[in-house]
Amino acid sequence: MGLSCCAVLVNYRDAAEVAAAVASVLADAPGIEVRVVDNSDDDAEWALLRSLLPQAVHCHRAEGNIGFGRGCNLAVAASSADCFLLVNPDVRLVKGCTAALIEGLAHDPMLGAIAPRQFLDADLQWRLPPSWLPTAVRAWATERARREPPIRDRVRHATGAEALRYWQARHAPLRQRALSGGAVMVHRRALDAGGDLFDPRFFMYFEDSDLCLRLRRQGLGMAMAPEAQAIHAWRNAPHKQGLMEAGAAVYFAKHHADDGWLHKAHRLQQVPPGPLGDLSQPSRRTLEGIELEVPAPLQAGWVLELSPDPLRQICVGYLGTGARASASYQTLGHFGSGTVFVRLRSSRVDDGDGPEVMAMLEPPHTAPRETGTGSTG
Repeated sequence: MGLSCCAVLVNYRDAAEVAAAVASVLADAPGIEVRVVDNSDDDAEWALLRSLLPQAVHCHRAEGNIGFGRGCNLAVAASSADCFLLVNPDVRLVKGCTAALIEGLAHDPMLGAIAPRQFLDADLQWRLPPSWLPTAVRAWATERARREPPIRDRVRHATGAEALRYWQARHAPLRQRALSGGAVMVHRRALDAGGDLFDPRFFMYFEDSDLCLRLRRQGLGMAMAPEAQAIHAWRNAPHKQGLMEAGAAVYFAKHHADDGWLHKAHRLQQVPPGPLGDLSQPSRRTLEGIELEVPAPLQAGWVLELSPDPLRQICVGYLGTGARASASYQTLGHFGSGTVFVRLRSSRVDDGDGPEVMAMLEPPHTAPRETGTGSTG
C-alpha cells in the first residue's frame, strides 16, 4: 500500500491565489487530502476562501495570524497522513509531481523530505536555485566575500557549481543539504517529539532551515526529485526583509548563539562592502527584454543567471546554446524594483575558470517605449 499524503496550504488574505494553488494540487492528485489554514483574522476573507474552495477541502480558521509554521502545524495535527505536501499560494504543480514525490519518499526510508524541481515560469525554462543551510561559518564567509574580491570569486564559483549540479540533475533524486518550505513533501517521521512539523517560535522564514537542520541531526536525508516539477512564481520582496531578519535572529539564537564565527560575521558587517567587480558588460534592451552576446567559447552550452544579490547566492538560471542569451521583461519583473545582477557562463560544472559575462541591470525592469521610427531603445 502506498503512502497517504495531505497537502497543506496557509492563507493570509490571498484567497484567490490559494484557491488556484489548491486547484493545481487536485488536478495533479485527484482525491488527495487537502487542508487550508486561514491566518487572515478577517470574516470576509474567511467567507471568500470557503466559497472558492471545493467542499472536500478541509478549512481551518486560525485564532489570528499565527504565522506560517504554526499554521502548518495546525493542519498536520488534524491529519493522519503518512506525509505532508507543503504548497505556497504562488506554487502550481506540474502533472505527475505529487506521485513522483511520494515515490521518492517511499523508495528511500532514510529520506525525511523531498522537493520538486522548481521553475519560475510556466514554460519551465527558468530554474530556481537549490536551498542552502544557514550556518555561522557561511555567514562569516558571505560577509568576507562582500568585502574581499578573492573570497567573492571563490564563493561565486562554489555556489555556481552547486547550482549547475542541481539544475542539470536527471532522473534519480539528488541529495540536498536543505530544502525550501515553499514546495516540499515531508514524511511523518520528520515530526518532532511533540508532533509538530515546525518549531512554533518561528513566525515566518527560517522555519524550513530549522526543520532541515533537525532532519540532518536525526540522520534523515533530503533530496530534490528531478522528475517532479512545480512552477513557483517567486518574487523579490524587499518589504519582507524585516520578517526575514526576525526569522534569522530566532534561527541563529537557537543554533549558533555562542559560535565565534557568527560574532566574526557581525563584526565584519560594520565594515562597508567592497567593489562589486567588473559589471560593465553591456546588455541591449529591446521591446521584449534584454539581450547579451554570447562569447564563442560559451556558445556550445551556457547558463544565464539573474539574481538580486551581487554574490549570486540566490539566482534563477536558464540553460541554453547559441550566440544570443536573453531574458524577457516578464522574467525581470520578478525582481521588482531592485537591481538585477546578471552572469552568463559555461553550463559545464567543471568549467569554473572559463569565460564569464557579467552585467548589472538597474530598474525599472519594463519595456522601453516604442518611438515613431520603430527604435527599440
